[in-house]
Amino acid sequence: MKVPHCNKLFFPLFLIALAVAAPPTLADRLYTTDGESIPGTLVGIENGNLLWSSEVLGELVIDQYHIQRIESGEHYDFKLSGRELNNCWMFVQDDHQLLHCEEGVEVLSNWKLVVAVGEAVNDPPPMLAQKGSVNVAAEDSSGNNEISKLNIDARSELRFIESRHTLSLRYQEETVADATARDMWRGGYQYDQFFTERWFAAGNASYEEDEFKEIDQRSLVGLGMGYQFLETKFIDLLGKGTVNYVDERFSDGTSRDTPAFLWNLDFAWRFNDKGMEFFHRHAILQAFESGDDFEVDTITGLKYPINGHFSSTIQLEYDFDNLPAQNAVDKKDQTWSIGLNYSW
Repeated sequence: MKVPHCNKLFFPLFLIALAVAAPPTLADRLYTTDGESIPGTLVGIENGNLLWSSEVLGELVIDQYHIQRIESGEHYDFKLSGRELNNCWMFVQDDHQLLHCEEGVEVLSNWKLVVAVGEAVNDPPPMLAQKGSVNVAAEDSSGNNEISKLNIDARSELRFIESRHTLSLRYQEETVADATARDMWRGGYQYDQFFTERWFAAGNASYEEDEFKEIDQRSLVGLGMGYQFLETKFIDLLGKGTVNYVDERFSDGTSRDTPAFLWNLDFAWRFNDKGMEFFHRHAILQAFESGDDFEVDTITGLKYPINGHFSSTIQLEYDFDNLPAQNAVDKKDQTWSIGLNYSW
């Protein structure tokens, strides 16, 4: 089977994310202001004292003002003056103390700024968390060309302890000289149940109607597994594979049903806490019965903040169906759009 070209393009991104997610193996070591270098394990920092466990010297209590640098591959929470950092490991680069945390890479200018360090010194994440977005792009022209376009993408995610529910909706409408050129909508639901910090069981269901592609109705339902590579304040990356049953009904009265494998990848990179974000999502559906029966759906774009919850977006939607319903229907469907996004 020939691998779709877009999957090759994003494989390097997958490797980069793995490299970022896994810290290098470091020997824990404490450097003090008087030049001492002590191997061991950081227990924590509290009440102005560093608690350090050394195999040679035993349990040490060192005044926080004597800390120069710490190298440790273990993960700790940090409380600083006025803010918190989560899941941090520590390393030294160019004689600077750096912290690699969920919030990003931080330079710690002075250990005197640290209020507390430990395995769970920060408040746990909320049991219930919700986020979502609605993106709307519209075009209306008259005169020599009478064209009207509407493109809506909505997505909502609800996270409750170890379960995640994701709802999505895409609607596209296009008319040319009062004649319908495109009328499509697709709704989807995804359920993820985490059983480790990264691994989760996955289920999905979707329904679609697309007059332009001669699809009266199309439904998918599937089960499988997924892996959450990264889930931080700045980067989200997950991949999941599910075995699906696909049922299609076409405008000419024919139908097609087949088992298929569905691969999903969701990636979001937030450049800062102001709302600027690069995002990419793709789904690759491969039928078991025929290697030529595959589809690729992608959305790639950039979100730029305007004010508050509102952002402008520019995105590319690329869909490729290697076996469309009719020979007259193009295999490729590509749409550039600029729209307004509302996120919560």
